[in-house]
Amino acid sequence: MGINGIKRKDRIKESLNRKGQVSVSELVSMFKVSEVTVRRYLEELEKEKFLVRTYGGAVRMESSISSEFFFGEKSKKNITEKRTIAKESVAMIKNGETIFFDTGTTTLEICKLLVKSGKTPVVVTTSLPIVSELSQAGHIKVFVLGGFLRRELMDFSGHFLREEIANFTFDQAFLGVDAISAEKGLTTTDTVTAGMEEAAMDKARIINIVADYSKIGRVSLIPYGNIRTMKKAKRIITDSRADRKELEKLKNLGFEIRIAR
Repeated sequence: MGINGIKRKDRIKESLNRKGQVSVSELVSMFKVSEVTVRRYLEELEKEKFLVRTYGGAVRMESSISSEFFFGEKSKKNITEKRTIAKESVAMIKNGETIFFDTGTTTLEICKLLVKSGKTPVVVTTSLPIVSELSQAGHIKVFVLGGFLRRELMDFSGHFLREEIANFTFDQAFLGVDAISAEKGLTTTDTVTAGMEEAAMDKARIINIVADYSKIGRVSLIPYGNIRTMKKAKRIITDSRADRKELEKLKNLGFEIRIAR
């Protein structure tokens, strides 16, 4: 890499240290180079463990945003609320239903209780922790969607998963989220997972958003799954600490609100 490339990468680091995130478009404008060149810089910095690439940009590896990508970190947060939500969620699942579970720590808690419940759904997932949990339950059929292994999230991923999901019809989908608000809808920092969840929502008869209080009213970087135009049955399953005013706004968008206790 030439001296200009090194200097540009240093400036990207400076911007990330200052703001925590950058976009491809602002870097193109800053450096007067092509998007291809900017994305190459971001790819190199990701290999150096300095940042995590997102749709349209990147976030700093050390930032609070990027740390939330990692499954181990997520699993420790608000565990009491997640288990309460899981109990409410399992009660909604019927024998023989085909259920989609996304990669998430709340959906993992649901599956832990599902094993103990004795119920007999068919489960479709990309999550290795969920597969491991359900492997103990001979009464639950499990279909694993394949792809590239994401070690930080312990799941399989890839844009082609949308095509694979399109072959299914789900009675219910249980989806964890980074953030949900009445103003911005569903938002995330992970475009690959967002694409997979959009596909699952499209194929599900009932959509269940499982989100503890810390996700309600929050906004993240990337919007997905337009909840305003979603006509099918949709629920938010949350805990008693969630912002009631925000939940009322979401109810006005057509969500059934379940407060787990």
